[in-house]
Amino acid sequence: MKKKHKKQRTERSIGGFPHISSNSDFYSASSSERPLSDHDAPSDSHSVRETDRHQAALRRPEKMDPREKLALMAILKSAVLILSLVVAFFLLRKGIGIYEENVWLDHAAAPEKSPLLQEVDLAEDFDIQDQDSREQFAERIELWKEAERLMRSADALLQRNIYDQAIEQCQNALRLDPAHIGALDRLARLYYTKGNYVEAINAYIRLLSVDPSRKKVQKGLIEALDAFGDHDAVKSMAEWYLEANTYDVDVQRYLANALYAREDFVAAAEAYGKVLREFPRDVQTLEKQVDAYLQVQQYEKALVPLNTLLENNFRNPVYHKKTAICQAQLQQGYETVQTLGRAAQVFGAQMLMGFIQDPQFDPVREDRAFQAFVDRVGGKEFRQGIEEMARRAEVSEEERTGIDPLLEMPASEGQDEALLKPKK
Repeated sequence: MKKKHKKQRTERSIGGFPHISSNSDFYSASSSERPLSDHDAPSDSHSVRETDRHQAALRRPEKMDPREKLALMAILKSAVLILSLVVAFFLLRKGIGIYEENVWLDHAAAPEKSPLLQEVDLAEDFDIQDQDSREQFAERIELWKEAERLMRSADALLQRNIYDQAIEQCQNALRLDPAHIGALDRLARLYYTKGNYVEAINAYIRLLSVDPSRKKVQKGLIEALDAFGDHDAVKSMAEWYLEANTYDVDVQRYLANALYAREDFVAAAEAYGKVLREFPRDVQTLEKQVDAYLQVQQYEKALVPLNTLLENNFRNPVYHKKTAICQAQLQQGYETVQTLGRAAQVFGAQMLMGFIQDPQFDPVREDRAFQAFVDRVGGKEFRQGIEEMARRAEVSEEERTGIDPLLEMPASEGQDEALLKPKK
C-alpha cells in the first residue's frame, strides 16, 4: 500500500502532468549529451549545445519546388545559347573580314581589264542553217540594242556636261559590243579632254583597227600621242598620214614639233618652213624655226623669220637681241650696231648694257663701230671692262685646254733630303 502511494506521488511530481511518465524518450538524454543539471561542465556563452534533435534538424534535406528547377534550367540554357550566338557572331564577322581581304587582294593583283582592251568576237563561224548560230545571232542583236540604249543615255549626259557618268555608260556599251564605233569615238574625245591620254590613245587605236580609213581618227591619234609626249610615235604616224592622205598643216606642225623634240633641228626647221607656207605670220612657228636654226648655228637662215617677227612685234626685246646675236656671229659689226641702236631707242641704255655683256657678241668686240657704240652707251671704262672680261675668258679657256695632267711631284729647290728620311 505504501509502495503504491509512493509511486503515484512520484508521477505527479514531474511537471504536474500525470499523463507524462518520467521514463519518456522525449526527455531522456542521450549518452553523449551532458545533463542540464551538470553545473561543473565548462560553459561557453557563444556556443549552443547541440543535441541529437538539433543535428537531426540540420541534416534534414530541404525539398526544392520542381518549378524552380525548371526555371533554373531554362536560365542556364538561355545563357549557353546567348554565349553560343555571341561566339558565332564574332566568328562570322572574322570570316567575312578574311573573305573581303582575299577578294581585295584578287582584284588588286588582277584588276579589271579596260573595255578598250577586250577582244572582239568575230562571226566567222556563223551558219544561218544552224539553230545554235541563229540563237547566238539573236542574242547578239539584243546586246547591240542595249548598247545603243546606253549610248543614247551617254549623249544625254554629255549635253549636261556630266562627263564621268557619260564615260561609264560608254564603257558599259563597250562591254556589250567591244567594236561599237560611237562608244569608242566618244571615249577617245572624253579621255583626251580629261587628260587621260593613254586611254585616249587606246580608244583611237581600237577605232583604227575597226576602220583604218578614217582621217579624223588618224589625226586624233596623232594629237593624243603628241599630248602624251611620245615623239617617235608622232613622227612615224604623221609621216604615214602625210604620205597616205592629202597635205594637212596641223599634222605637219605635229611632225615639226616631234622632230624638234627629238633634236633633229635641221629637219625640224624645214618642217616649220612648210607650215609657214600656209601661215607665214604664225608667231609660234616662227619662234620655233628661229630656235631650230640657232641650235645648228645657221644664223643667216635664222635672220629671215626674225625679220618677220620684228615686223609683227617690234617691242619684243628678245627678237632684237637674237637678231643682233646672229649678226654678231656673222661678224657684221655695222648691222649689229644698227640693231642695238634701235633697241636702245625702244628699251633704253640700261637694258642694252645687259645685252652687250653676252659672250655671243665677242666676234665683233674688236670692230671699231661696235666699240664706238659701246662707248656712247656705257662709256669707255664700261667697254674696256667688257673687253677685259672677254680676254680673261679666252685665256682661261686656253689654259684649261692646254694643261696636261700632273703625274709627278715637282722637285722643290733647296729641299733638305734629310727631312724625308725616317727617324730612327
